[in-house]
Amino acid sequence: MNRNVGRIDAMVRVVGGVALAVFAALAAFGVVTVPVVSALGLGIIAVVLIVEGVMRRCLLYRVLGIDRCPVD
Repeated sequence: MNRNVGRIDAMVRVVGGVALAVFAALAAFGVVTVPVVSALGLGIIAVVLIVEGVMRRCLLYRVLGIDRCPVD
């Protein structure tokens, strides 16, 4: 599968994933409360965002036919 995520999009995904991972850890230790989504769910979403950002591949983009990665 070819890259379909651009550099800026990848950076946003990694930064957002790290922020969600920190929030999930805080929720898991009870520092903050999460009303609807569990800390585990936030952690899974964070991992998916980080992996997509690092690999610069998004399965949803592929299914929808979106390619935001310019020719490297």
